[in-house]
Amino acid sequence: MKIYCASDLHIGYEHTYYPVVIELFEEVRKNADRLILCGDVLDLWRCPIEDIQKKNETKEVFEALLSTTEKKETTYVWGNHDYMVEKMLKKNNIEIKAKISDDFVLDNIYFCHGWRFDVQQRFAHFLYGWLVTRFPYLYQVFFKTPFALKEEEEKYASLSENIHDEAREFIKRKEIDYLVMGHTHDPLEDGKLIDCGDMVDSLSYVIIEDGQPRIERISREG
Repeated sequence: MKIYCASDLHIGYEHTYYPVVIELFEEVRKNADRLILCGDVLDLWRCPIEDIQKKNETKEVFEALLSTTEKKETTYVWGNHDYMVEKMLKKNNIEIKAKISDDFVLDNIYFCHGWRFDVQQRFAHFLYGWLVTRFPYLYQVFFKTPFALKEEEEKYASLSENIHDEAREFIKRKEIDYLVMGHTHDPLEDGKLIDCGDMVDSLSYVIIEDGQPRIERISREG
């Protein structure tokens, strides 16, 4: 069994590296037994689904996503940027051949987006839900995205480490073999904790074979 995991594709965001995302989907269709998407696959903050379907660049990669889910068993764990994605898909009559979930466990590996370990967002959960569903752009006035935080290297590193520390505590409490997550855009392979990274900067993803996860990267040069 070969499982491919990826997170933070941010389809709809102008700085996502779309050729690499398409390359990843091609590789999944050729080599994977299963695909797990660990959140922020779409960037509904910046680009509604109906716009993603219309714009040439995002339309192509969105169609690649739909095609991949038709060919490979897929679980779509939603993140904070694609909050309520299932509702948005139904609203626009889009059928995706994927199980949509908040989190799940497979073979004692826990898969999630990772924003549950972000203390800043956890304490503002109800405010977040209200802002994102009604005024998605307004939320960014109050909370910086990983893209913005990366410009403040020390603050970004501190926030990422705090999130990973929370995830490590979760691993200890739940006694799981591995935790595979997204959200930070900071790829990490540290014992039982695996962070997929993103398709904006790190261009990294995870392959799980025989229950063992490892991080892989795709070059911008192909």
